[in-house]
Amino acid sequence: MFGYVTPLKEELTFREYDIFKSYYCGLCQHIKKQFGHIPRLTLSYDITTMAILLDSIGTGATLVKKQSCITSIKKRPIVQENTALKYCANINVILSYYKLQDDVLDENSIKSKLLAQQLKPYLKKASPEFSFLLPIIKSNLNSLRNLEKSHNFSSIDEIADPFANLVGMLFKKYPNNNNNINLYDFGYVLGKWIYLIDALDDLEKDTVNATFNPLNILQDSDIEFSILSCGATCKEQLNSFRLKSNTNLLNNIILYGMMDKYTMIKRRGKK
Repeated sequence: MFGYVTPLKEELTFREYDIFKSYYCGLCQHIKKQFGHIPRLTLSYDITTMAILLDSIGTGATLVKKQSCITSIKKRPIVQENTALKYCANINVILSYYKLQDDVLDENSIKSKLLAQQLKPYLKKASPEFSFLLPIIKSNLNSLRNLEKSHNFSSIDEIADPFANLVGMLFKKYPNNNNNINLYDFGYVLGKWIYLIDALDDLEKDTVNATFNPLNILQDSDIEFSILSCGATCKEQLNSFRLKSNTNLLNNIILYGMMDKYTMIKRRGKK
C-alpha cells in the first residue's frame, strides 16, 4: 500500500530478517487462502509490521513452518495462520481497495481504476467477524478526501488526523489484545507519520502534476519536526508495550527503518 514501515536490513541479524520475511510470507499465504491470488498483489510491508506487532502482544505461541511458495521453490520459514495474520490480511485487502478508489477520485488514475476493478469481487470474501473494519476505513478516508478537496484545514495535524485516526482504530480494534495495551495511541502516531512521509515523498510529483499535496498548501509547516516527532513518539509507545517476542525486530523498524526512509526521501528531494 505505502511500503514505508520496513526494517533496516543492515542493522538486523540474519535470523531477525528471516523472521520479518516469515511474517511477510505468512501474510501473503493467508491472503491467498482467504481471498485468492490477485489480492496478494496488495501485500504491504506496513501491514506486515502491524501483523508482527499484534502477534507479539498476544499470549499464544507463533507457529513457523518451512514450506515453498510461488516466488521460491526452496522451502523457507513461514508463520502459519493465526489471529494477527487473519486480522491483518482482511485490513490489507479492504484498505488497499478503498485506497485505490481514492486514487481514482483524486487523480483519475487509470491504473488504480483497473486494479480496483480487479480487486472488488474479492471483498465479499472478507471475514464477517471483522465487518467493523469497513465503516472505519470508509468513514476516515471519506473525511480525508473531503479535507483534501475543500482545503479546509490550517495545520499538518488537522489534515493528517483522518488517516492517523484510521490507523489508530485499526490497531485499537484488534480482537486478541490480551495485554490490554493502548494500541490506539501508537497507531494514531504511526498513521500520522505514514501520511506525512507519503506527502513528502510525493511532493515533487504532485507539484509537477498540479495534484493535491498538503505541503504545497501549508508551505510554512515544519514537516521535518512533525515527522521526527512522530517517529520518537512511536518509539516511546513501543517501549511501553509488553512484548512476548520480536522486540529487537520491532525496535529496528521503528527506530532505524523509519528514520532511514525519511533520510532517503529527504536526500532524494534535495537532489
